[in-house]
Formats: sequence, structure tokens, C-alpha cells
Amino acid sequence: MIYITGDCHGRFGRFMSGGFSCCPDLTENDTVIVCGDLGLLWVKGESFEQDCEFFAKQSFTLLWVQGNHENYNMIDEYPVEKWHGGKVRHIVRDKVILLERGQVFDIEGKRYFTFGGAQSHDISGGVLDKDDPLFEHKYNLAMGSGRPFRILNTSWWKQELPTDTEIEEARVNLESCDYKVDYVITHCASNTIQLKLEDIKRMQGRLHELYAQNILTDFFEELEGKLEYSMWYFGHYHEDMYVDTKHRLIYYDMVPVVWN
Repeated sequence: MIYITGDCHGRFGRFMSGGFSCCPDLTENDTVIVCGDLGLLWVKGESFEQDCEFFAKQSFTLLWVQGNHENYNMIDEYPVEKWHGGKVRHIVRDKVILLERGQVFDIEGKRYFTFGGAQSHDISGGVLDKDDPLFEHKYNLAMGSGRPFRILNTSWWKQELPTDTEIEEARVNLESCDYKVDYVITHCASNTIQLKLEDIKRMQGRLHELYAQNILTDFFEELEGKLEYSMWYFGHYHEDMYVDTKHRLIYYDMVPVVWN
């Protein structure tokens, strides 16, 4: 069985028996796909080693796509390999596998298109650079501002958004399967779905921010007009809901894929 879940941000309690998301009893025949912001690769050290050891001992296989809160420099240290028809990086042997951007995979007889990444929206205080001679001054100002900020290559990486090359590779791979897949796995959503989310929150009286459009949401908008799929799963927006019949926003939940 294949299950889908959302952002973990380095907290993996949901994968333990009795986890807060009603984690099923996962076996060696099960696979869990995380829709970005897994947070396993963040800082090297004892905690990272312990987390890797935890996943190495699990019976299930964990797959994931990149979010915006990932250490892309650490990710780049792992070699790219082929797996089930697409490019991956094996992070913890065959237990934790990163599904690269723009790939089409054949998993348990179903076709999955994957494309991780998103634009950070928690950086209204800016992105600071440690190599900036005024870094300490700017850091103190940022700390006193009360606004969220990030530090380049420490808590924010420019690779959170894709390159033109990655987008073009996605187009080529989708053309090879006539733009027909069963499932789409991403971190963020298309412009249209972001607008639907804003409308839902507005009606519920809890719209606190508008979602920015960018190169990735624009590309997903392009796909909405030509890609055939049964369900599109995504994370990033920290909610659990069906935006409509074909778009499932997922955060804490861990649900089996909808078989069609």
C-alpha cells in the first residue's frame, strides 16, 4: 500500500506506532510519500545520524519530494541514480529515497509525476548572508524586528525554486508518456489552486496572507491545462483538506492513495 503525508519539518513522530496522524501499522510492503519539507537533511550532526538510524530500522519505505525547507547543499552530496524509471537520491539506503524534480515513476503499477520545491513565504524579514560585512548588524536588526527571516545556506537555499533546465526536463518526461499519469506529487500547488485556497480561507474568516505566484506555480498552472491525472497531492500550506475532487492538500494526515 502507498500512503501520502505532508510536511514533517524534522519531526517524525507520525511514523511511530500511535503517531498523532493515526499512522497505520506500516509493513515492509508499504511505502509512504512525503509531499515536501521532510526536514531530514537540515544540519549534520548527532540528531541527523539518529534520524537516519530510525528510518533504517523501519519496515516501510519512505519517499519524498523537496520542499522549500530543505538543506539543498546536503541533498547535492548524494549521487543521482535511476529507480523505477526516474531520477532519485538514496538518502538512507533503500529506506529513504528522494524523488527528483520533473520525474515520472512507475510504482506498484501506477504512474507518478514528481516535482518538489516551493517559494518560502516566511521570510518577510529578508534573507541574510553571513558573508555580508554588515551581517551582524543586519542580524540584530532582524531579531529586533519581530519579522521572520532566514540565513542564506543555513536556513534558506536558493534551490527551493527550480531552474529552467529542471522544468524543461519535466516537459520532456511528460511528453514521453503523452502527459498521462495517475498521480502528481508536489510541495506547492498551481496558481489556480492557490487562489481556491485563498477563497476557502477568506470564507472561513482566516485569510492572513496571499500566496505568491512564481516560476513553479506558473509551471504547475501550465500542467493543469494539459496533464491528465487522477489526483494531485501537495503540502506546503499546512492544512488537511480536499481543495476540490482532484487536489488533496495534506499536512498531518497519512492517507492511502485514491485508487481509480
